[in-house]
Amino acid sequence: MSLALKVFRFATVVPGVSIIANKFASNKLATATTARPHSYSLWSPLGKEGAPPSNYLTWHTVTDKKYFDLHLGPADDRFMKALPSNDKTDDFPFGEVSALFERKNGLKESRSSVFFMFVAQWFTDGFFRSSHVDFRQTTSNHNIDLAQIYGANEETALMLRLREGGKLRSQIQNGEEYPDALGELDVNGAWQVKERYKQLPYIADKKWMNELFGDLNGDLKAQLFATGLERGNGIVGHMVMSTLFLREHNNICDGLAKRNPGWDDDRLFHTARIINNVILMKLIVEDYVNHIAGIDILRLDPSFSENQKWYRAPWIAAEFNLLYRWHGLVPDAFEVAGQNESFIKNFDLLTRKGLSSLMQAATNQVAGDISLDNVPGFLLPAEQAMINKGRDWRLRSFNDYRERFGLGKLNSFDELTEDTNLKDRLKKLYGNINNLELTVGLFAEDSKRTLTGKLQTAMVAYDAITQIYTNPLLAKENFTTEHFTAYGMYRINATRSFQDLADRNTADSVKVSVKRQSNSDSSFHTHTVPVMATVS
Repeated sequence: MSLALKVFRFATVVPGVSIIANKFASNKLATATTARPHSYSLWSPLGKEGAPPSNYLTWHTVTDKKYFDLHLGPADDRFMKALPSNDKTDDFPFGEVSALFERKNGLKESRSSVFFMFVAQWFTDGFFRSSHVDFRQTTSNHNIDLAQIYGANEETALMLRLREGGKLRSQIQNGEEYPDALGELDVNGAWQVKERYKQLPYIADKKWMNELFGDLNGDLKAQLFATGLERGNGIVGHMVMSTLFLREHNNICDGLAKRNPGWDDDRLFHTARIINNVILMKLIVEDYVNHIAGIDILRLDPSFSENQKWYRAPWIAAEFNLLYRWHGLVPDAFEVAGQNESFIKNFDLLTRKGLSSLMQAATNQVAGDISLDNVPGFLLPAEQAMINKGRDWRLRSFNDYRERFGLGKLNSFDELTEDTNLKDRLKKLYGNINNLELTVGLFAEDSKRTLTGKLQTAMVAYDAITQIYTNPLLAKENFTTEHFTAYGMYRINATRSFQDLADRNTADSVKVSVKRQSNSDSSFHTHTVPVMATVS
């Protein structure tokens, strides 16, 4: 263990010193590269849609936030021409570069649980939100906003709201609360979308709806939830996390209504939403990012951030979007009660097994390593798409990004990884370390204490810290008891881990953690805070 790491761990338990250490660590992570706005984005002039990003500054590249930002300007022609082919061949159906990601010898295990995988997929899908029409564009407002359960705008939120007691619409199955059903049976017994949900963006767009649900039969459609975003049903982890935070919202509403009997539906809803959103941000900093970094030092403390030079309006970077393709985390199957289940399009698994059961199963199962040679076959098309996007967007070299984030360029593949076989494959494909593209280098770089290599860790930490601390809810004028209430502040402060959230919103005592569990860790868990209030 390094001296710096020992000092930081000591600092976390010393009153007063821990606050200083947290500020120092947060600032260090947030100053890894230059502050926004960056000079480049994926914008291109009207009439030239799909063209490579501009290599010069324009008004639109620093103002048009429909497009993803870029940490670095586009690569030159020399670099692009030196990249190895990733075309389909008989030996490599998804391309030879994509084949670097393929899992061939079983799961390479990590120190994370499948529950960590659930959180990562659901959290990032919630605010990246690539446009399904133009992948250079985003439908996000560039803030963490829990659109997974509230939708991306007020019109969507109104469709999902119960309009009573501030709550979101929900349904009860087997005595438990879940998101409301998206559809119902008509007079002829055929499935149809409920009238109140027909204007959800992914439903009103008939082509989009058909892409999402067109291949499902009536029985499968009957199991769909009404969610804020289009991907809410496709992945088991998304359904688990959205159900957990929907229950938290409705539970907060009960607490607020009890303490503020004169509040109307609107005030209860909006206050519960801002409390719930800050709870998510707190968990991301204190449970999720600390786990990635391998040290429990970061705390959500917005008191100092507005005075820092990096405190600028958030703008999601294209590189951040691509680097989060953590498909190596995904095991070949989800182990639930001794059976292997699919992670995708397994629509009734949650209601069939129950939220507690799936969170426990996800906690008990080890996730894969975020690296090359570790992606299950069914996700290789996603890796191919990632690599192709990086090339379409003319992302610069891995070494250029290392330099941008203050890590210095590597001199050879020997400095990138100790895996001899991987080094040989990379040398064959790229020849020189300076030709290595970002989308491959991020996953090729060896990791030690952290979950990912140095560059990926630095990039994730930078974007996570600057995305969270610049959220308008955490501004000094806003993050007050006046707005959040004493009850809301107590609830936020009482939440340090996803275990706390699970304890409040399930009737069963189960272990919930982003960390890999030893046999002794997965034993019966005892609640430390009150369980979920009875659903009304």
